[in-house]
Amino acid sequence: MSEKGDWIRLLVKYKGKCATCDKEIPQGEYALWSKSSKAIKHIKCDTPATAEKKKQEKKQQAPELNCFICGRPAGWAECGFEAGDCNRMVVSQACICNQCMEDKNAYGNYQQAFRAKMQKLLLPKVKI
Repeated sequence: MSEKGDWIRLLVKYKGKCATCDKEIPQGEYALWSKSSKAIKHIKCDTPATAEKKKQEKKQQAPELNCFICGRPAGWAECGFEAGDCNRMVVSQACICNQCMEDKNAYGNYQQAFRAKMQKLLLPKVKI
């Protein structure tokens, strides 16, 4: 890999993938680049070991959330939102798993799930 002092700060001309967190680095953002390894990473990213530790902490932080559409586990531990960006009390009610998100009719499926949930809430409960 590269040496610690090898990283230089530069303005990204072409989008790339961070060597530390695997997330996209868009064109026009400042990032760190290693000439020796030809790798790029976000300025905010720590060492790979620290990034993995943060991922493990996130997994242990809270129980799994269910997908709003299909009800299966939504994969919160692998979610792209950072802990500070995700207000679990609000967002967690609408988490969507990757499988449902990649469906070409994701928005229609979301609308259908929303209508079904609202009907359950709005219909009076009838005793039999």
